[in-house]
Amino acid sequence: MMERFKPKASKRTLFFIAGAVWAIAGFNILKIAAEEFAVMSSLKEVAIILGLIGFTIFFSKVFYKMFNKHSKRIVNMENEEPCLFAFFDKKGYMIMVFMMTMGISLRAFHLISGVPLVVIYIAIGLSLSVSAVSFLLAGINYEKTVEKHLVA
Repeated sequence: MMERFKPKASKRTLFFIAGAVWAIAGFNILKIAAEEFAVMSSLKEVAIILGLIGFTIFFSKVFYKMFNKHSKRIVNMENEEPCLFAFFDKKGYMIMVFMMTMGISLRAFHLISGVPLVVIYIAIGLSLSVSAVSFLLAGINYEKTVEKHLVA
């Protein structure tokens, strides 16, 4: 009975949904970084350089691996029209909730501000944004994505 009411989407669409969700998150985090950056009086260049270094490390060690893991999982789903929320698995949703909680807590309780906050938010915001583009490109080039990730 509940299966009838489950919102479904094609596997290709899951890549677009993931891209949109990650793009929104990346934009919002970069917006916060820009607001903090605007009120900084010094060390702006240092914050940008460290943020870019952090992005390079964080994207390659965490987000790129996560993108590949979710891409492989989506492509290899048995159901051709899974639930539209299946762009993440349970662990992915738990990581997302944890990261949102940490980000909100850092700002709400003023645990970190200035250069460290800008560095972290540049690194995470760019990582999310590049991951979003990766998901969108995987959806656009879906046939190539299937070839790359399909387990025979």
